[in-house]
Amino acid sequence: MDFELRAAKEKWEKEQREKKERARARIEREKKARDEAAKRQEAIETAQRLRRLEESAALDAVSFSSPVVFFFFFYYVKNSHTDPCRRN
Repeated sequence: MDFELRAAKEKWEKEQREKKERARARIEREKKARDEAAKRQEAIETAQRLRRLEESAALDAVSFSSPVVFFFFFYYVKNSHTDPCRRN
């Protein structure tokens, strides 16, 4: 009977160690995922900040003597992901 109790105790302790290790691994994966998400978000924010600075510099550098230049510049800024001369 003593042997059965010892075996049950060892089994329970092993299960507890495995459960603890799985929890530790899960926490580590979640931390790693949060860190990666933070790095991606920082890269996105940096790219957006750079784009805004470039647009601001272009605005300072461009001469608005012609209404056509004015139109195309602001069309580009508003729709920077599309080409103003291309029709869909």
